[in-house]
Amino acid sequence: MSRRGPGRAVRVAVLPLLLVALAVGPAPATSAAERSPGPAAPADPAATGPADFETILAQLREEFAESSEAMVRAAADLRLADSALPGARETAAHAHRLLVTAQRRQQRAAQRRGQAQVRLMLSTQDAEASAAAVEEQRARIGRLARAAYQGGGTMSEVSMLLEARSATDFAERLVALQTVVSSQRSALDDLRIEQEAIGTRNADLEEIRDELAAADAQAQRELRAVAALEASARAAEQEVGRLVATRAAALAAAAAAQAEEDAANQYRQLVSSELSTQLAERTRRELGAQADTSGAAIPGRPGTLGWPVPGRVSSPFGMRVHPITGVYKLHTGTDLSAACGTPIGAARAGTVTDAGWSSAYGWRTVVSHGVVDGVLLTTTYNHQERLGTQVGARLTAGQTLGTVGSTGYSTGCHLHFEVYVNSSLVDPQGWLPQG
Repeated sequence: MSRRGPGRAVRVAVLPLLLVALAVGPAPATSAAERSPGPAAPADPAATGPADFETILAQLREEFAESSEAMVRAAADLRLADSALPGARETAAHAHRLLVTAQRRQQRAAQRRGQAQVRLMLSTQDAEASAAAVEEQRARIGRLARAAYQGGGTMSEVSMLLEARSATDFAERLVALQTVVSSQRSALDDLRIEQEAIGTRNADLEEIRDELAAADAQAQRELRAVAALEASARAAEQEVGRLVATRAAALAAAAAAQAEEDAANQYRQLVSSELSTQLAERTRRELGAQADTSGAAIPGRPGTLGWPVPGRVSSPFGMRVHPITGVYKLHTGTDLSAACGTPIGAARAGTVTDAGWSSAYGWRTVVSHGVVDGVLLTTTYNHQERLGTQVGARLTAGQTLGTVGSTGYSTGCHLHFEVYVNSSLVDPQGWLPQG
């Protein structure tokens, strides 16, 4: 909280604002000597880029200009956490979906790799069996060849037939010879078949090895993808957890700051109530029978008052719900954003009835404008940096009565401008120039 006496500068700590950028327009620079007929129009948000930290901080301090610094910090953390949480949760959910998909792909790739390994093992066994069969056929042919060579080759076969002692013996020898020749031919045919088979199996084996290599590479890629997505999912879930913790801490900080806010609000209400009581007595004296008319029931009269500073409206008059505490209360004036030190002019000619220090309103000036068109009109100027007038002073319209500040219960340079009609607080903008 910036609770300051005269001459004390506002110093604010940098908040740990992350993960969000708010687009807001900069307040127009205005010299102390310049006056405008009304508040400057806000900049077009579409024409501005992502806001930096200082812009975010300035926006929040305008929005909570009459709260404690602790409440502003809590509001900032809560707003940023609420803004970032939906995206963080969606990121975490998306990362989880990608991870599940990648895990399924990795499982399928591992299955393909396992199937390829099984086929490689079976094909290797078949190839080894074929190679053994070829070697067996070659050995058989070798044995037949050695037997034929040892027996003298073709002439031995002819001699064997000629040595037959009878036609029956010849026939038996011929059948035996034909059987030997047939065995040799069968062995050669079997060798040729086995050689062709082993060639086919070797080609199949090479193809399966290529398939296994591809399946293994795919499985490794999917495994790396799963590992990366697991890390992303963990990081996303951690970010969600961090934001949830930040939000909980912000709510706890707001609850802790609420006691101070309640005390300040009660004091403001007391100050306002005392002034209303004084104005009610004066209204009865000066208006007589018309004194019973509530100022809140009297329509605004634009242009009756002038703008006290050229700053823009940062927080209007009216009922509002506190975004953290949920408290429904009246914002009793119009906040005009202006740099500290900006001269404040009287909204209309009048007499200063109070000028001094208030712990809630800081340096405060009350000006009575007397009876104007049948109503008693009074204005107050709050959170001034320093006073420029005193009780009893007669002011002309626009005459400087002090400078903009951030004293009392305030978090940034602004003027809290109030209007009383008879004894009731009313919306100042209904009595200020329009357009």
